[in-house]
Amino acid sequence: MANYTTQAINLKSYNLAESDKIMVMYSRDHGIIRCVAKGIKKPTSKLSGRMETLNANKVFLAKGKKLDIVCQAELVDGFKEIRKDITKLTYAIYCAELINTFGLENDSNSAQIYDIFFETLKNISLSSSTEDILWTVIRFKLRLMHQLGYAVELNNCVKCTNQIQGNYFFFSAESGGVVCRSCRNEMYQTSDLDSNIIRILKDAMTSDFPEVLFDNIDVLDDKIAVNQLTLDYSFKLLKEYISIRSDKKLKTPELIECLC
Repeated sequence: MANYTTQAINLKSYNLAESDKIMVMYSRDHGIIRCVAKGIKKPTSKLSGRMETLNANKVFLAKGKKLDIVCQAELVDGFKEIRKDITKLTYAIYCAELINTFGLENDSNSAQIYDIFFETLKNISLSSSTEDILWTVIRFKLRLMHQLGYAVELNNCVKCTNQIQGNYFFFSAESGGVVCRSCRNEMYQTSDLDSNIIRILKDAMTSDFPEVLFDNIDVLDDKIAVNQLTLDYSFKLLKEYISIRSDKKLKTPELIECLC
């Protein structure tokens, strides 16, 4: 039985038999991994604390006939501040659900997706306000979709392909991007969009994760109005965009609605 080591973040788990669990992880080297953590429900288990949802571990696994087996785990980061705050925890679980929904086994982009996910959890943990959290998750969703081949078009109209001009236009979640005023009536369903929202989305795509703190956003351009209202609207646009591309209904958006 060949053994291997990788860094992985726990996404969810299922009960298996009396003392075991099936773990679903996203790993840096292999993408989605489904494996068995034996004896994890026993009080004496050394794995139980490491296998909590959202923990990032260095895991040692043995190849099994159907599912691999977790032999050992060393905690890399438990993102402990997330577990102290219901808002942080809810948004972090939402990100984990997106990874679980769209992630693939043996994914060629697993390293990039893992790094984006890890840094997102780190920044949610360090966030000092709801605005910080929203900004971080907006960035996560845009970058995840880009890695998956579902990049949002923010520069050119998805209908006529002309560059967007002016300060007021529209967004088509179904078509995957911005729509100019001339093409709006030709699209089935669109949402209002203005230059503030576009700028938020563009900045979220291009800014580096270490500069994520909301306190720094307003210095990017003194003409941009960034507040919880505009961030909420940006978040909801992307939520609809993503739900259309998912083959199953996501559960955590309903929990997020309860926070509002």
